[in-house]
Amino acid sequence: MSSLLYQQPIAILAALVAVVFVGVYWIGCVALRPFFRILVRSYGGDNEIVGSVLAAFGVLYGLLMSLIAVAAYQNVNDVESQAVSEASALLALYRAVGEYPLPLREDLEVQLIDYCSTIIEDEWPLLRQGMHPRGSHIRLEAIFQGLMAIEHNSRRDELIQARAISHFEAMADQGRIRRYASVSAIPIPMWYVVIVGTIINYGLMWSFDMRFVTQLFLGGMLAFFLGALILLIAVLERPYRSVQFGVPPDAFVLAREVMIEDENVPLVELIRGGR
Repeated sequence: MSSLLYQQPIAILAALVAVVFVGVYWIGCVALRPFFRILVRSYGGDNEIVGSVLAAFGVLYGLLMSLIAVAAYQNVNDVESQAVSEASALLALYRAVGEYPLPLREDLEVQLIDYCSTIIEDEWPLLRQGMHPRGSHIRLEAIFQGLMAIEHNSRRDELIQARAISHFEAMADQGRIRRYASVSAIPIPMWYVVIVGTIINYGLMWSFDMRFVTQLFLGGMLAFFLGALILLIAVLERPYRSVQFGVPPDAFVLAREVMIEDENVPLVELIRGGR
């Protein structure tokens, strides 16, 4: 069910949030508001006391929601930056192996293009589903073995290999971080606090003594804003899954285009590589 929600356009999700959160609040106004008013009056409370409690609670709840929203947004930015860094390291490695002797150079270039295509076509759909891609270590090991196969006939060969291995390690490290981010999310206990806080907000609003129409209007606006804020956090907490705001594989698509357009890659090798 959650996967289906992430695939919906943001406009549909916003409409769904409006129906659910505002609808629940309005139903509570009809069914629960009279009981909340009786409970408050039985202890001598009035609108001033309820307003003070709501203001104090709003500060704590608002601070929590703000921190969560900022953390979720920062997580998306970090994941996107890591994907760009990985693609840059991949492209830098491709340039580095361009200094390798033939036929080793051509084999490595084809392997790197194939690895980039695997990220785009095989791994990214799994990331979209919140799954951790596996099996990349096999391709990485083959690339590493190719990097180590160069013969050191001069100091230049040693420097070329050292630079290539440096780019390879950077690419592999960023790849591990990218794949792990597919299962990162806000802790479940924090979501419990968010849900409980929303219920308390509803209860405090139901405790106010005001005209019923005014209660529906003002409380409905508050309920919609809470729903929109929770929707924002839910969309951003999973950096890959949202169809509109998830991190795309654009950096790798661009890197593959650059590598394929490189005149040093023979067309026959690309066809042999199956891409």
